[in-house]
Formats: sequence, structure tokens, C-alpha cells
Amino acid sequence: MRRRCVVVLAMLMLSLPLASAAPAVVLEDHGQVEAPGAITAIDVRPGGAAVLLVGEDGYAHRIDGAQPTQRDLDVELGTGRTADFHDVDWHPGGATALLVGASGMLMRYEGDTHAISSVDGSALLAGRDLIGVEWRPGADVAYIAARDGALWRYAAGSGPVLIDDGLSTTDITSLTCHRAANICVVTTSDDGLGLIGRDHELVWLSGTSSTTWVASACADSTLNECTAYGMGLTTVVIQLNTETASASTVGKVRPLVPMDAEMTGASVAAGGSSLVHLSPMGLLRHDPISDEIYDHLNAEQLVAFDPVIAGRAIAGVWEDSVGTGWLLTADGDLIGMTPDMTEAQAGVFETLGGIVVAIAVIGTIVGLAFMNSPKLQAWYLRRRRRRQG
Repeated sequence: MRRRCVVVLAMLMLSLPLASAAPAVVLEDHGQVEAPGAITAIDVRPGGAAVLLVGEDGYAHRIDGAQPTQRDLDVELGTGRTADFHDVDWHPGGATALLVGASGMLMRYEGDTHAISSVDGSALLAGRDLIGVEWRPGADVAYIAARDGALWRYAAGSGPVLIDDGLSTTDITSLTCHRAANICVVTTSDDGLGLIGRDHELVWLSGTSSTTWVASACADSTLNECTAYGMGLTTVVIQLNTETASASTVGKVRPLVPMDAEMTGASVAAGGSSLVHLSPMGLLRHDPISDEIYDHLNAEQLVAFDPVIAGRAIAGVWEDSVGTGWLLTADGDLIGMTPDMTEAQAGVFETLGGIVVAIAVIGTIVGLAFMNSPKLQAWYLRRRRRRQG
């Protein structure tokens, strides 16, 4: 009987409801940021004071980071170009940013004057389809990736310098640097994952070439790791050796969660987490410390909110705090996200209710054990007589 009670008690404890690690969010439509074509990329200024947007037809635009809904605070940035921009990245100092795009476009944005101009040496990139740019945290070098596999390092005064005569791949999909260490991740569709070390050396990570990788994130600056995201909802953790990139290792490539969606990108979010972009539109929150993933915003919720917006693509996401932030679509729809406190409170009451029920059931089990145990009854009677005596 005693063993049976222990088993039932353990099952009850395991069935208690668990609090969600990622709050459900309430959505609010804040209209559109106008653009002539699709918005292809965004980047938040260090400190969060401004957000740069780039897109098709030479589009570049700045919105206020603290009040992104205030269109009177927007700054339309003239680039003088008609080719498409593909990526933008602020310098870690926050004073300037680099923009890259089709036809070898490499341009610099000056934050104080809002001027955009060509970078010295950019003629060396003519005709290349530049799809990624990323400053490493040391702020001395930025890396530039072309879709055809070419990779450059760039420093002010020296211009672009080709790394390793280009990569042995034909399709780079993203470029991401660690937030504290001078090491960066290159994802490809066919040739796996690569790392750029602190001395600009390029190494390939074995065992990763069987997956089509679409993005990576190094969300927590205190961890010497990054996470890569691939087709088929697969992910892998890259354990970084920040001194010797070739000594870095990868974990097991594994699926995240079963759902009818594909990952298309990732944004660094609050709390050292990442928000993984999905198509059909949705968001998953990935906590790199626990290596767990949570449904942050699903397609069903978006369809109920606005079926037209639900059918669009995500250009970028940023947060002020966990659960509170903004989603911008490629069509310029600006969606506010705040935690659903009603659901959070309901979850608390549900948890407390479950605990109360469990305690009541446990009490019943103990009572039944007492009624069916002559030894317990005899022990209770002896103890009661001692107290009375």
C-alpha cells in the first residue's frame, strides 16, 4: 500500500501545470511604414534609439526606436540608388551603419547628418549580389557576404579585402557575429556551416552539410555558443572556441518542434533569447541557456488578428523587454506585441488550483493509507495516549 501511495503521489506531482517560459502576446496594428517595394532587412541601433530599414528600389529609412509608431519622427534616407538593398548593420559604436545590396552596393549611413554615401573601395564589389553585412563586436572589422560565395573583410581606410579567395560554396544564406567575441557564423544552403575566426581565418564545421541552413543567432553574449537554424525545423548548437575557431564543435543536429512551418530567419530578442521567424508567419522563442523553444506567436493567432497580414513575410522583430516589442512585415505593417496578462494571470490561478487539488488528493491518499494500515492506527493511538498521560 505504501509503495502504491508513493507512485500515485509522484504521478500527481508530475501532472502539475507548468508556467510558460514565453508569455503569450496581444497584438496591435499600428499601420504601415511606407516603402516603394518590399522591406528586406532591419537593424536596431545599439541602445535602441533608432531602427534602420532597407529594401527594394534603393529604399532606406529610419524610424524612432522608442516611439516607432510616430511617423513624424521618421527620416527618409536618400541613397541615389535603384537596386535592391539586402542587409544593414549598425557599427557597435552606434554612429554609423553599413548597407549592402545588389550590384555590389556598399554604402555608409552617418547617424548625425543622415547622409548615405559610397564606401571607399566599393568598386571592387561591382556586379556582386551582396546579401549580408556584420560588424564584429571589436568594432574594427565588418564582414560582407555575397550570394555567390565570396566573403570580404572591411575596415575603414583599407576597403574590402577578399577572404581566402572566396568560399567553396555557391550559396551563402546569412552572416552573424557573436555579440562579445570576435568570431562569426556563416550559413549556407548546401555546404554547411562555417566560422570566421579572430584572425579572419575561415573554417568549416564537419557534419553540418546535410542541412539547408537559413539563419543563425548568438543571442546570449555570456555564452560561447551560437545556434544555427535550418529547413525542416532543425537546429544545432555551435560551441565556440573563441581563441581557435578550428577547435569549435557542433552538437547534434535535431528537429525543434513538429509543425507545418519553416524557419526563415532569426532576431536577437530580450533576455538573451532569439525570436525565430516562421513561414507561414509566426515566431518561436529560443532560450539558448536551457536550449528550449516556445511558441511565441502562432499562425492561427495571426490569422484571427488579420488574415492579410498573416500571409506576409517578416522583415524583422525587436523587443524592449521579454514579450514587449515590435514586428515589421516586408510590406511595412508595424505590429505591437505586449504580454497577455489575462492569460498569464489565468495560468497562475490554474497552477494554484492544480496545487490545491493535488494537496487535497494527497490528503485523501494519506487518509486511505491510515485506514488500511493497522500499524499506523496503533502508532497513532500510542502517541495520543502518551500526550493524554
